[in-house]
Order: sequence, then C-alpha cells, then structure tokens
Amino acid sequence: MNFIKKQKTKIIVLLGIALIGYWYLQSNKTEEPTLSAVVVEQVERGDVTSGIETTGEIIAAQKLDLDVYKQTARIDAVNVVNGGKVLAGDVLLSFDASDVLVEVESSRVGVVQAELTLENERLDYTDPNTAVRTLENDIIELETAINQAEVDKNRVYRTYLNADLEPIPANKTTENKVRPTISGLYLQNVTGEYIVDVYKSGADSGYSYRVSGLESDTTSVLFGLPTPIGKSGLEINFSVDLNANDSWTVAVPNTYAPEYVANREVYEEEISDLDLLITESRVAIANKEQEIEDFSQTDSVQFRDLGVARAQAELAQAREQLSQNFDVVQEQNIVAPFSGTIEGMENVVVGASPTRDTNDPIALGTLISDDFLVTFSLSAVDVSKVEIGQLVLVNVTSFPEAPTLEAMIIEISSLPNSDGVAQYEVQALVALPDDLPITLREGLLADIEIVEDVANDVLRIPSAAISYENRQAQVRVLTDLTPDQKKTIDTLSIVRKMSDEQVGFMVDIELGVTGAFYSEVKSGLTQGQYLIVGDTDSTESALSERGPRGRPDNN
Repeated sequence: MNFIKKQKTKIIVLLGIALIGYWYLQSNKTEEPTLSAVVVEQVERGDVTSGIETTGEIIAAQKLDLDVYKQTARIDAVNVVNGGKVLAGDVLLSFDASDVLVEVESSRVGVVQAELTLENERLDYTDPNTAVRTLENDIIELETAINQAEVDKNRVYRTYLNADLEPIPANKTTENKVRPTISGLYLQNVTGEYIVDVYKSGADSGYSYRVSGLESDTTSVLFGLPTPIGKSGLEINFSVDLNANDSWTVAVPNTYAPEYVANREVYEEEISDLDLLITESRVAIANKEQEIEDFSQTDSVQFRDLGVARAQAELAQAREQLSQNFDVVQEQNIVAPFSGTIEGMENVVVGASPTRDTNDPIALGTLISDDFLVTFSLSAVDVSKVEIGQLVLVNVTSFPEAPTLEAMIIEISSLPNSDGVAQYEVQALVALPDDLPITLREGLLADIEIVEDVANDVLRIPSAAISYENRQAQVRVLTDLTPDQKKTIDTLSIVRKMSDEQVGFMVDIELGVTGAFYSEVKSGLTQGQYLIVGDTDSTESALSERGPRGRPDNN
C-alpha cells in the first residue's frame, strides 16, 4: 500500500470538503448539518516495529581523494569519467611508465646473470680451478660494463642533441609570430641546422614547406598536426599564424637556447664519467687476467664454498631489485580500492602532466563508495539502549514513496558532541536491495527508527486509529458499507457523512507491539475490517501523528 500518497490525497479531499462546508455556513448563516468525511483504513497483516525515533543523514561509507596518488608524469590512459561507476580493482588511470620499464628489463638481465653465476659456482664446486673461473666471470662482467658504457655514451649524446629543440626565426617576417613546436627524436649523429621555408601550394592547408640544411625534403602543412622535418625523426607543428616566405631555423643541438651552455657541460661531464668507467674497467680486466695467472695453481674447498654463498646472495639481491621495480611499475596505475562513483575530475586527459603545485589545474577527483551509512545523534539516555549490530529502519525523506531500508549499527561514539546538550554520534551501514528504485546520495535526510521490538506478519492497524477509555484501547469500526462507499475507500480512503452524523461503533481491542506508525492487534479485530482513523476535524492532526514518516507496506 502506498501509504504516503493516499494520505496526501485524503488531506486534499478533506480540506476541500471542509472549505466547501465553511463557505456554505458563512453564506447561509444557519446551523444546518454540513457534508463531512472520515478517513478509513482496513485491518491488514504486516510487520510492526517499535523503538527509538530520530532523524539522520545519508553519507558515503568510504571516500577517497585520488589526488594522493598524483604523480608528475604524463597521463597515459584515462578509463573513467565524472559520474562513472567503477569496481574494486579497476585501473582508473595510468601514468607514463616507460622509464620504469627500462629498469625492470635491466633488473631481469641482472637476475639472469646472477642465476648463471650461481650455476657456474655450483658446477665448479669440485673444480680445483674455481678461483680462475671466478676471475673469468669477473672479466665477462667488466666487458659487459664496458659495452653498456658505450651504449650509455650514445644515449647521452642523443639526449644532448635533442635538448630544448625549438624553431628560431630565420627572417624578419617570423620574428613576432607564434613559433611552431618541435617534437619527435633526432636519430642521426650529424650536427647542424635545418632551414624550414614556407610557401603557398595546392595542399589542403594552402601551404607547404621546404627543408634544407641537414636534409632536403618538401612536405605539405597540416595545421594542428605534426609533420616530419626530413627523415631523421624530428617533426614540426605549425600554428594557424602562417604566411608564405616564413622561414625558421632548427639547430641540432640548439645552440641558440639559453640552456645550451649548461646542456653542453652536463653532456661533457657524463661522457667524461663514462670514459673513466671504461678506462677503469679495462685496467681491472688487465689486473684480473694477471690474477688468473697468479691463482691458477691455488684453490681450496673453503674458497669454493664462499663463492657459492656469494653467488646465492647476489641472486637474492637481484631478485629483490626486480621485485621492487615491478612494484614501481604498479604504482604508475591508480587502482580503485573499492567499488563506487568518480566525482570531481578536472582536466584529466591523456597527455596531460600534473605538477602537484598550488596552481595545478588537474584534479583526479574523489572515489565515493557504493556503500552508504546513515548517521544520527542520540541522547545519553537513548544511546545506552542501542548496541552494535542492532537493526535500524531508514526512510529517505526526499523519496517518501521509496521502500523502507534496513541498516545495521556499526559504530557508536564514546564521546559526545561538543555543542550544548550531550549527543552521541551513531553510524549504521545501509543494506541496499538490488531493485532499489532510487539512487542514494550524500546529504539526503532520513527518518530513523532504531528497532527495539518487532512483530512479524501480525494483524496491524494505524496507530492513529487507536483511542483510550479507562486505559482500554478502542477503535471505531465501520460495517454495512455500500459498494460505492467501498469504492471511495479504495480510491480516496474516506467515507462521506453529515457533520452531525455518528458512524461506526467502538470496539475494545488488545494491543501487542505498539509503534509510531502501526500497532499490533492481538484480539478484537479481524483482517479486512474497516476502521475510522479520523474525521474532518481530526484528520490533519491524525495524519500528522502518523507523520511524514508514515511508511508504505514493504511486505
């Protein structure tokens, strides 16, 4: 039964009847009887609860500010949108992990090398020339270090050539124009300059450009998209501020950049360090070759035991380093720790890079859980009557037609609120049914009943229908209703009568569990009987007593 909707309809109809009667009395100035009505309900079966009543607020069970995971790396993937639902374990977004993946591969190589070293130590355990084999392995490692240093020298040189590349105006027409942007990676070892000259053409953009200097090429301009400068990896992206005869210079390395001197110093320092490493490694190789010659006749079981133990320790260390690098890779992904909804994302797009400073326009948003709590306050007297795990009935006041929700108390504050009369905060976890017709949100207000007593599947009547005489509970019962009257009750829950007419008769009843909205009837009534809940003089107050928390039957 949709209780709230029916009560609203009753009030509107009864107020209309009352206004008509009042107007009629004022117009005729007579004491003649006027048309009135009484609110009627049927005796039904259902659940009855009684307990402590209060009001509360719906809040999310968990909220997580995702900005705590913000990094200063480029965003590689965005898998969510504002208002989007996510499940626990979903990857919300990912940051650039290319540098970390290089470390992972390097760690894998280290593990393989350590495994080979341990295997050699074990195979050579009975070999009297273990010391020689160890030195030979050291030489292999040194040669590997030299090879890696040569690779690193090439990488450092490549970084030096590509540092701060940008176009420089090559004539007066481009001095005050918005500069194109340079992207890509220069892959050649030759240094020098590119000259980019723009001219009108039959391309879709109306322009093409001619490349000279380090390479020669001709390419159509595509506004807003990078196009190649030659075939060595660099690309240029023109703005719409473009004219024929525009000319730009791209120096590799960029000797025009203010940072060029510093870049050059860093490059020379890194090359010097790598050259020193190569020199020292070659000296170490020569020394170990001499040691091989010196120790080829000396070895012992104790020395071989030490070699195996050292190889085992090195393998354990290499595996730990690999595990740590894997953890770092995982940290590049923001994973939802619980299911919920994303809110508050701002400027989170692929390619953007957070800065983490106060002016950072990127906000990763907040993850709000799908689970909700209802929070409310109780006095010192009432809070002593509740306990963890106790049932709470929740009615969201913004949705009076929604079903009553059940919740379970999970937290009771030991400290009172600091304001005025002591009130203790209580939280209950709401159990959300799969077919809930509304969407819970933070801040919704709710009417609360902490259940102390409950009677299931019993005869029940609206508590507003009960009156007392000499402490005996009574209700007024209607009988002999016409089909038209029953039809009016089914649609409007009222029966019309004259104002001076007394309808129905009083019946003594025995009550069981008595709640704010319904009461259990143990004897005196049968299911389906019609009861008078109130008349035009008492309808509004009767409905008020049943209140906005009057709930539809959920059974």
